[in-house]
Amino acid sequence: MTKEIWTAVDQLANKWRSSQTVHRVVSVMPRDGVPSKEPLTAMLAEFRASSMRAHALRLNSELSYLISQPMLGHVKRPDTFEAWLFAAYEVEVAFRLQLAWLRAQLPGYPLLRVPQLVANTPFTTDEFSWKAVWARGDMGHGFQLAPPPTLAIGAERLDASLELQALASALRASESWQRLAVTRAALTEPDRQQLRIECMALRAAVSSEHVDEFEPHFALKRHQFREEQMREAIARLTGRAAAYANAFTDAADTVDFAVDGVLPQLVTYGRPKDIGAAADLDFLGENQITFQPTVPTFGTGMLVFVSDPLVEEVGQITGANFNFSNGVESNRVTLQLLSGAAASWGF
Repeated sequence: MTKEIWTAVDQLANKWRSSQTVHRVVSVMPRDGVPSKEPLTAMLAEFRASSMRAHALRLNSELSYLISQPMLGHVKRPDTFEAWLFAAYEVEVAFRLQLAWLRAQLPGYPLLRVPQLVANTPFTTDEFSWKAVWARGDMGHGFQLAPPPTLAIGAERLDASLELQALASALRASESWQRLAVTRAALTEPDRQQLRIECMALRAAVSSEHVDEFEPHFALKRHQFREEQMREAIARLTGRAAAYANAFTDAADTVDFAVDGVLPQLVTYGRPKDIGAAADLDFLGENQITFQPTVPTFGTGMLVFVSDPLVEEVGQITGANFNFSNGVESNRVTLQLLSGAAASWGF
């Protein structure tokens, strides 16, 4: 990730925050550690405690799925729920259009012959998935040739063309997108044949019949089966074909992390808060740290600024452990650092 990406994400988040419909949806989202008497907030907090992971900009799909589950039938829905859920639907439609257009700027789109985009993988399934899936219909819309779309959110029209163009330019210049272009150009006919063979094998492995045979009911187990089959297909690739498939994963993760991970947090909760020093700091790898915070921090997904001199960067919480034993509190969080974000956001 680069400073240019985070500057563009911040500007795009400001555009989203200007929408009244978006404000209506995000204003009731639970704030970790902040009590609320708003019935919608209480309802969402209960769903989040159960299993809800989706952010506010694509909450409708996951919430519609959750409310259909018998085990969550006890969750009380306030009178304002249906109208609010429809507003969340309008927001999600616009968000998914934005994400589809940005994905379409990937090198080689839509001719991305990779196992990940075979029908019924975790990337493309019509069933439950933690991801914002790649809708098959989007790949035939010619987004790669079109200017940034105007985002229709209910009766509002959100013109974010300049912000989307800036983000697309920053993504094209990123290391992962450049590597995808290079590995794609290096493919030979034997490499493409290897990709075709694995795509065909994976398509059969994750067919509805095979998934049903493995697990006919439970959505999470079905999802895990599809993930395992996809990983095995990618692992069977060799040489330039493997390099290309892995480069696609990295490039797709880059846009998803920026747009489906960080952007919604900025839209919903605003700029990250400064949590100061990082006690007992460990560097786990590139751009990943774990430490004991000196002020309260909360759930996964939250953006924070660590002003400790050893870090001085914005990060997204990817894991949090809260322990209280024998009168001693010992909490620990894991952060994925957003390299360049602190500088681009003025910290």
